[in-house]
Amino acid sequence: MNEIDSLKKRVAELEKANRELDNVFNATGDIIFVTDKDNVITRANDACVSLLNTKLQDIVGKKCHELVHKLDEPWPGCPFEKTKEDKKTHTEEVNDTKIGPSLLVTTLPIFNEKGEMLGAVHTAKNITEYNKQKEAFSESEIKYNTIFDSVPVWIFYKDRENRFVRVNKIFSDVIQMSKEELEGKSLFDLYPREQALAYWRDDKDVIDSGNPKMNIVELMDTKRGRLWVHTDKIPYRNKKGEVIGVIGFSADITERKLAEETLVKKARDLEIFYRAAVDREMKIKELKKKVQELEAKIRG
Repeated sequence: MNEIDSLKKRVAELEKANRELDNVFNATGDIIFVTDKDNVITRANDACVSLLNTKLQDIVGKKCHELVHKLDEPWPGCPFEKTKEDKKTHTEEVNDTKIGPSLLVTTLPIFNEKGEMLGAVHTAKNITEYNKQKEAFSESEIKYNTIFDSVPVWIFYKDRENRFVRVNKIFSDVIQMSKEELEGKSLFDLYPREQALAYWRDDKDVIDSGNPKMNIVELMDTKRGRLWVHTDKIPYRNKKGEVIGVIGFSADITERKLAEETLVKKARDLEIFYRAAVDREMKIKELKKKVQELEAKIRG
């Protein structure tokens, strides 16, 4: 093989390698372009061409800030400027109305054999939909927190180690501690040991069995005195179905409990009264019988 044929073969190999690189470059849905150390674009993929709504030949050779942002100097906070300073990879969110979508841009430095930085590969991911979902989630979270704190039921979530992970406002008000103070504490930080152990046994039963449990407990409230609480506890599971904690829903049933106690007392009073009345009636019957017997003797 002569030198010309050897060179032609080498050219063909390089062209094939370039085509393969272009295929890889264009296979991803992300926007990719390469710049030299002076911010001049040397290569761009189809996604970049589509985003800028132009032709490849109108992109290559232009400075990215002039072409993309229509600016005479780099975009404020441009990750490539940080990469040029420390020769490290940087990522920044870019929101520019001239581009359209929100982009998460990462710049990766390119070095030659001497370790000198030649430029960078820029990858940009369209995160517009993600940001919309994040915003919607934030709004939902606000609504959720509003509902969570406004329902007239005490709600708490405890992990397997008996620590409060989250509580709502009415629960923290009853315990007379802020939500921030409560979260991270265990029952043993709040109650005497024996009382805390009794509550923890219920939680452990729910965690170990994976079954809900209901109980009624008596508490002491410094403002109201004796307090009765009805609590439903259900297992909290992760995506794998593993029980990782307990969610509790409690309601103040003091008025109902006091009403029940009043009814029981009245029932007991009525029972005593009834027994006394029955005893009196029996006594009256006995006395009448004796009277009749005496009258019969007198007549006889």
